[in-house]
Parts: sequence; C-alpha cells; structure tokens
Amino acid sequence: MGELWIALGLVAVLCGVAATWSVPPATLLVAGFWTTLAGLAFGVPTGVLYHVALRRSLLSCARLPERWWLNPTALHGEIPEADRLRVLGWCGAGAAGFLVTLAGCAIVALAAWRGI
Repeated sequence: MGELWIALGLVAVLCGVAATWSVPPATLLVAGFWTTLAGLAFGVPTGVLYHVALRRSLLSCARLPERWWLNPTALHGEIPEADRLRVLGWCGAGAAGFLVTLAGCAIVALAAWRGI
C-alpha cells in the first residue's frame, strides 16, 4: 500500500511541474516566495508550541532528559497517554508547515531553473 502512495505522489509532482511549466518564471518566483513565507509563518510558531507542549508533558511525569531538544521525536514513546493527542497534534502541524516551506522553496528553485 505504501508503494501506491509513493507512485501517486510522484505522479502528482510530475503533473505539478508540467502545469507550472506554462507559468512565467517571475510569477513562479513570487508564488514560491509567498508559499515559503506562509509555511514559515505557520510552521515556526506551531513548532515552538510543539516543543513547549512536549517539555511540559514530559516534565509533569518526570521523564524529561537533559538535551531533550536535540532529538525530540525519540521521546514520543514517553509522552503520557493523556497528553499524546495534544503534543503530537502540534508536532503534525509543525511538520505540515515545514512541508509547505519546502514546497515554496521548490517553486523558487523551479523559477530560478527556468531562467529568472
């Protein structure tokens, strides 16, 4: 089933690149800039809220190790069941913002490749 999602994702990316090929590079550059900015404006605050929620959750049950911020996803198994949905919800939201930021950067790169 995973291979199906990978194949569909690749087809979607190729269709997206083909669709943007007719768009002028200057328009792509502006669209990529605003997409990157929107991803950062959403992803950075939600990422901070995720780290705050993770820290509070692990502090409440005395499971917060030193230098926990270096690999916070490794601590997801330590989150108490009562806090899991809240903490991982912020994690997912921050990850979505990161993906939007990457998409914006890819659009800017496409505009640069096309000849800005």
